Amino acid sequence: MSRSLTTSAFLGNFFEHYDTALFSFLSPFLAPLIFPEKDPLTALILTYALIPLGMLARPFGSLVFGYIGDNYGRKKALVFTFSGMSIVSFMIAFSPTYASAGLLAPLIFCIGRILQNFCAAGESVGGAIFLLENHTTRRHDFLSSLYSASTIGGILAASLSVSWLYYSNFLQPGWRLLYLFGGLMTLIVCFMRSMQENNNFLTKKQEPYNLLEVINLYKFKLLLIMISTGFSYANYCMALILMNGLIPLITPYSSEKMMGMNTALLALDFIALPFFGWLSDKIGREKLMLGSCLAIILTSLPLFLFLKGASLVTIIGIRILFVLFGVAFAAPLHAWLQQLLPPYCRYVIISLGYALGSQLFGGPTVALSLWVFQKTGSLLSIPIYWISLALVCFIVLFLHFVKRGATQKTVYSQ
Repeated sequence: MSRSLTTSAFLGNFFEHYDTALFSFLSPFLAPLIFPEKDPLTALILTYALIPLGMLARPFGSLVFGYIGDNYGRKKALVFTFSGMSIVSFMIAFSPTYASAGLLAPLIFCIGRILQNFCAAGESVGGAIFLLENHTTRRHDFLSSLYSASTIGGILAASLSVSWLYYSNFLQPGWRLLYLFGGLMTLIVCFMRSMQENNNFLTKKQEPYNLLEVINLYKFKLLLIMISTGFSYANYCMALILMNGLIPLITPYSSEKMMGMNTALLALDFIALPFFGWLSDKIGREKLMLGSCLAIILTSLPLFLFLKGASLVTIIGIRILFVLFGVAFAAPLHAWLQQLLPPYCRYVIISLGYALGSQLFGGPTVALSLWVFQKTGSLLSIPIYWISLALVCFIVLFLHFVKRGATQKTVYSQ
């Protein structure tokens, strides 16, 4: 496999997550520019409301780009996704503010978020498929972990970029430069992809399939993908989102201190992923993924109990454990997803399952966990949803692994 193809896969995923994460980090600063006539809290709520609105476009994007990738080539789908993301980044960079365009300003941001997530749905999974299909299977777990590391790298780069502009007192005029940079880099990656050759699968001719028939045929695999990716997204939410808001409520430590810790934890996530990818190659992805589920089931209740009035050292230790639990599951995830399905429909089923699982099962994690805490007042109630997801994921994965093992034994005995 050419080095440029590997590089473009990692860069593509990196800048896809850089572009989509920018809006989340910039929302508090963009709110008064988009909704200046509202009070600060209302403006912030309306701006944050654009985030889930954009996420609604992901399932549709996964169907469109997944179908293109399966029937007309991975390369063509990935060039389309990145062309779209580049255009959207430039559109947001040059978008007007409310002062100059009135209601057109929030409308442009809304359309931008929808289109950005529509295109991103085909990139995050499609790039992993393209990468792994062009490498031998013995390296898949490690490559899967590196690909996931490029995801965290993009989010970390967006966070550091916004922080740098903020502390340099250049955020208000400089936020557009972040989108211009993202748009330019996605354009370069798109050009790199357009110059590459298709892999062997993509050069074979096949008749376009019926989308509904394929989804119905692999509906149980689709559900399995939804559960596993939803659980993986919930791990990220618990370790790196929920804790930022919860800890200032139950300890004397501020939100600013937790956000600073978050950047360090993202860096830990980035560094740990390749190690767990290597470990997965050594001990097997099944053991690592099941071990992650089991660790969360057994330890999350006592760990949350220790948070009440905890020292900073204890908080750091608990958050590190939560990050590592999530990394252990995420490292081999892309490699495991790919081997679930045949190549002819792999793109669309995995993309759709990823989009639906992350939004339906992973997305509500923070809000639901905090709501239960508000109603009960007990720290032990916070991880109940997370534990439930881990338990369901453990059961379905265990049953799948047992069934696959039995199938392989039958084949070998014949």
